[in-house]
Amino acid sequence: MKYKKKAQIEQLQGLIVALVVIAIVLVVGFLIFAETKDQVVDMIDTSTATNESFTYANATLTALAHSSGSVELTCSALYNDTANAVTIGSGNYTCTTGGITVTDTEGLGLASTLYVTYTYKTADYAYNASSEVQNATQDIPGWLPIIVVVVIGALLIGLVSFLRRQA
Repeated sequence: MKYKKKAQIEQLQGLIVALVVIAIVLVVGFLIFAETKDQVVDMIDTSTATNESFTYANATLTALAHSSGSVELTCSALYNDTANAVTIGSGNYTCTTGGITVTDTEGLGLASTLYVTYTYKTADYAYNASSEVQNATQDIPGWLPIIVVVVIGALLIGLVSFLRRQA
């Protein structure tokens, strides 16, 4: 009994090429989604909050008025008084989209109320839409191994049935 090994391998080439093409298309698509989100953030107008007061608690994250819903937040100055005369060095605070954290490691004698000036970008419809698309497509790569296993199982079943007919 002779088997056509070459023909059997040639039948798999189309499947392998299709799986590789699907993987490449998905990777390129995910990269495009990520870049689109970055581009949308760049297009959002920057707003400024000047001399906003907040209650200081050492090494505690404190939300700012515009930190909720912002996609970028950068502090430009932090003051210890209302006259903006006493500036606190940037090494003593960190700003994130969650708010500001002030840490007095140098014993500066900070007041209970501090004043901050910062810029921020608030998420808009385009940003939210690009985030939704990116989140919705994150499940797709998890299905690829399942698809490959199903296809290989189908091939094995086909091969077994082909060999039974040969015998």
